[in-house]
Amino acid sequence: MPWLLVDGARAVGAVTLSNVVRGPFQSADLGYWVDADYTGRGLAGAAVAHVCADARDRLGLHRVAAATLLHNAASQRVLARNGFEPVGLAPNYLHIDGDWRDHRLFQRILHDDPPAR
Repeated sequence: MPWLLVDGARAVGAVTLSNVVRGPFQSADLGYWVDADYTGRGLAGAAVAHVCADARDRLGLHRVAAATLLHNAASQRVLARNGFEPVGLAPNYLHIDGDWRDHRLFQRILHDDPPAR
């Protein structure tokens, strides 16, 4: 599920929920990016907050997971400010720039209600 961040006609970022799993798990993976010219303006944080609220309120998801490269402190701050907690380290998690890269794993529990029937 994509959300596009725009400035006029220009795409300046995106947020996605992927791997949505229903049933007892009610979880999805969060991904996002913001154009380098637009970083530091709170755009990523506001977009993540919006998508998490939509995941909870419209989709009824219980959990959202995210992963960052180990050195991506800015993205880790976005997640922390949005209530994500670190849950582990995943060696060789994604193939980026020609190599398998380790990632920090995060999650946010959106609510504790039982799954909708």
